[in-house]
Amino acid sequence: MAAEKLSTDIRREQIVAAALQLMSESSIRRLTITAIARRMGLAPSALYRHFRNRDAMMSAIFEHIRTRLFRNIETVRQESNDAVDRLRGLLDRHIGLIRKEHGIPGIFFSDELWGRQSERRRKMFRIVTGYLAEVEDIVREGQSRGTIRKDLDPAAAARLFFGIVQPAILLWHMSEGSFDIDGHVAATWPVYVEALTGEVRAD
Repeated sequence: MAAEKLSTDIRREQIVAAALQLMSESSIRRLTITAIARRMGLAPSALYRHFRNRDAMMSAIFEHIRTRLFRNIETVRQESNDAVDRLRGLLDRHIGLIRKEHGIPGIFFSDELWGRQSERRRKMFRIVTGYLAEVEDIVREGQSRGTIRKDLDPAAAARLFFGIVQPAILLWHMSEGSFDIDGHVAATWPVYVEALTGEVRAD
């Protein structure tokens, strides 16, 4: 039974990965069970065994994004006890996630969120606000240890952190990958650190 469940989980992950790959190449409106099955070299019926319809598959994609974001939080917490180092590690992992899974920006800028699908918009809002809450916690931990200014609003610091990422992703997505994200991070990170600590920290 355990082996059978693992096989199902792996297949679902493969389907989600194929869906994200397709979204990186074309409009999200063209994302269908049939198109994903064709990409995977499977019959559509093989996918319907795992997802009853497109809505169920989109829910799995949203859950995939949530899992990746929060896994990054867990990883940086294990890698360092320093809040600023954690935030830098999180920034790098966030950018790395978008580079690896090009279809994710397409979801943020698609009708799946900004059209009539208000439930999906609310779901993504919950994912993002949950992520920001974790960033706030990292800022508070830095404040308690004296590495981040105590007069700083943690919520504002978390949103400012997210503000480093989202404009870069938007420009990168709009330019079809030609925007220099590394240059953007190199230019904005010292500014953010100075806002957090009141001093310039070498990268």
